[in-house]
Amino acid sequence: MTISMQTLHDVLVAIVTTVGIAVAVSIAFVAAGAVFERGQKRTAKPRHPGAVSAQHPTQTDEVRELLLR
Repeated sequence: MTISMQTLHDVLVAIVTTVGIAVAVSIAFVAAGAVFERGQKRTAKPRHPGAVSAQHPTQTDEVRELLLR
């Protein structure tokens, strides 16, 4: 049983085509997911308006200088 060069060439083309399509679909899924997440972050609103995290006051250099005197 012999395998012709044409058959090997056809198999190689089929493998390269399959891998190329798989890579293209993977890139498309990643890009679509990134766009979807970005859209969700833009429209995201806090569920409870009063549930914003409290920011603790920090001392400025001027306040520290007055306290040290």
